Amino acid sequence: MLQFLSDEWIAALGDACRGANVARGGGADRLVVEPAVHDVPDRGEVRYRVLFDETSCAVERPCLDAPTADVRLETDYVTAVALARGETNAQAALADGRLRVSGDVARLAAHASALSRLDDLFVAVRTVTTYPQLPERGA
Repeated sequence: MLQFLSDEWIAALGDACRGANVARGGGADRLVVEPAVHDVPDRGEVRYRVLFDETSCAVERPCLDAPTADVRLETDYVTAVALARGETNAQAALADGRLRVSGDVARLAAHASALSRLDDLFVAVRTVTTYPQLPERGA
């Protein structure tokens, strides 16, 4: 089993994307999306990047000298778990203020079809994912 947002989980997302054709086609430019999840149990903040180009996607950990991502998605752990499990969607999380989007949102919209197909690639990862519980308040 893979622990949600662990290094192994991020690597498994990369494996799911490797070689998959999720780009929107028609000359899609490169897009880098960086989810940032805070309050991850025993880890604090976890960030990773999903990179799209004309024909594929890849997942990687950001490095210190990496250029700024085109789009950054920021949320807390509880919301990230709900999104990953399909218990909520990004639109609802945005409307509730639990998900913040910054950067070039127009480029994100231009890649909407690739992003929607990406979800299908992660199904296999979800089936082997465990979700660490947050510690009880006051514990």
